[in-house]
Amino acid sequence: MRHSPKITRRTALVVGGAAAIATPSPSQANEADVLRVASPWEWTSNEPSDTGYLMSRLQIAETLVMVEPDGQLVGGVSESWAVGEDRLTWRFRIRPNMVFHDGSPVTAAAAVASLERALQGESMQQIPLDRIAAEGDAVVIRTRTPFSHLPAVLVDYAAVILAPSSWGADGKVARVIATGPFRIQGQDGKTVLELARFDRYRGSPARVARVRYTAIPNGDTRTNVAVAGDQDIMFTTVPAATPRIDAAGQMRVESMTIPRVRVLAFNSGIPQFADLRVRRAVSMALDRRGIAAGILRHPGSAATQLLPAAVPDWHDPALPAYVHDVAGANALLDQAGWVRAADGIRVRDGIRLAATMMTIANRPELTVMGTAMQAQLRAIGMELAVEPGPSAAVPAAIQAGRMQMTMFARTYVNVPEVIASIIPDFTRERSTWGSLNWDGRDRMKPLSDAYVESFDPARKAALRRDMLRLLHEEMPVTAVAWFEHTVAVHKRVRGLVIDPFEMRYMLHSVTLA
Repeated sequence: MRHSPKITRRTALVVGGAAAIATPSPSQANEADVLRVASPWEWTSNEPSDTGYLMSRLQIAETLVMVEPDGQLVGGVSESWAVGEDRLTWRFRIRPNMVFHDGSPVTAAAAVASLERALQGESMQQIPLDRIAAEGDAVVIRTRTPFSHLPAVLVDYAAVILAPSSWGADGKVARVIATGPFRIQGQDGKTVLELARFDRYRGSPARVARVRYTAIPNGDTRTNVAVAGDQDIMFTTVPAATPRIDAAGQMRVESMTIPRVRVLAFNSGIPQFADLRVRRAVSMALDRRGIAAGILRHPGSAATQLLPAAVPDWHDPALPAYVHDVAGANALLDQAGWVRAADGIRVRDGIRLAATMMTIANRPELTVMGTAMQAQLRAIGMELAVEPGPSAAVPAAIQAGRMQMTMFARTYVNVPEVIASIIPDFTRERSTWGSLNWDGRDRMKPLSDAYVESFDPARKAALRRDMLRLLHEEMPVTAVAWFEHTVAVHKRVRGLVIDPFEMRYMLHSVTLA
C-alpha cells in the first residue's frame, strides 16, 4: 500500500487581495521585511511533547509524514512509505540529501531517536509497537497487530524530527534544531521567537526572510493589537471582536469551519449525570443557535452533532440533529425523579441538580458561553457555576476524577484521522480531553479496535457510523458549537493559506507588500 491517501475533501482558505499598501516610514523600514505573527500560545519548553504543536505550526520542525490543507497525506522528512503484505511492517524512506538547520545530515537513525522519544504522545502511544529501527535509508516500524492509520498518526506534533545535536547531556532538548523552512534565531522568554529563513530547506525556500512570533494569551489584548494593526497575522482572534477589527481597517478577519469543537463533557459517575435522561435534558436545554449567533457571531457554527460536515467521513447526515426543547428537557427530568425545590433548583435523594463547569480561560468565548448556559440550564432547574482556568486544569481534573462538567475546544484531528482522538477520549476510564466514568466505553472499544485493524474502506465506513451513533445517543459529551478558526490578516499580507488541521501556519507561502 503506497502513501498519500485522500483523507478528507476540505478546501483551504487563501487570503490575499489587491488593496493599496502604504509605504513604510524610514523608522519602519528596517522592520518592513519581518513577518509579525501572533497567537495565544506561549513557548513553555523545548520538548516536542510540550510545544511540538508550535514547532510544527511555526514550521520550525517537521514530522515523517505531513498533511496538506486539503487533507492529503504527503511526505515530510520521509519521501515515501509502504506497508508490507503482512499489514504489520511499514517502511518510511528518508529523503536523500536532506539536512538539519545545523547542516548535519538527516538520517534514519536520527529519525528513530526522535520517534522513540515521542512514543508517549497522545496519538503515538496508541501504536501497538513491536519494534522501530533504522535500516539503511529507511525507518522501519513493525506493529504487533494491523494498525491501518499509522502514517496519519506520525503527523502527531510530538513526533517532530530533531537533530542529534538538539539534546543536552541531561537527555533533554537544549535547543531545537530541525528541518523546517524556518530556524530559530533568537528567543525572549516564553513570548517571543525570532525566526530566520532556512535557505537549505528541502523544498522551495520561504518567501519571507524573517518571522517574529509573539504569544499573546489574553483575548482582549489580542483584539486591541489587531485593531491597531500591530501584527501581520493574528491567529485565534476572539469571534465577537470581528466587527471591531474589520472596522478599524488595518486587519481583516478570515474564518473557516475546522474540526475543532466546543464540547460539553460530563462526569457520568456522579449522581447528577449518571442518568442518560439528565445528560439529554442538558443538551436539549442549550440554545445552540442563540449562542452561535449572539456570542460567536457565526450562526453556522451551531452544532447538530459531534463533528461538522467539514469532516465528511465522520459526519453522519442520518443522525437526528440536536434540538432545543426546554419543555422536553423538563419532562425528562420529571421522569428521572428530579423535583423542583422552593428555589427552583431540582433535587433528588437530597442531591441538588447542580454542577461546576470548568472551562479554558485563554479561549474567552467559552466563559461567555458558559454564562449564557447558566440561564438556559436554570430554566430546567439546574444550577451551573462556571470556573475558568488554565488549560492544564481540565485534564488534571479529569485524571483526578474531580471533574463534574467541563467545556473545552477539542481538536478531533490532532492527527488527520479522527479515530486517534476517539480512542483516548471514549475508550479509557481516564481520558485527557473527554468524558469521565462513561459506561459506554466497553461498547466503544471493540468498535475502535476493529476500525484500527481494518484496511477495508467499506468496513471502516460502517464502523464509523456505529461509533458516531453510540456517541450521539449516549452523550458522554455533547457538542455545543463547531469551531470557526478566525485569523486576522494585515492588509500588507499576501498568499496566506489557512490550514483547517492547524498543523502549520503556512508562513512559507506568505509575501509582504
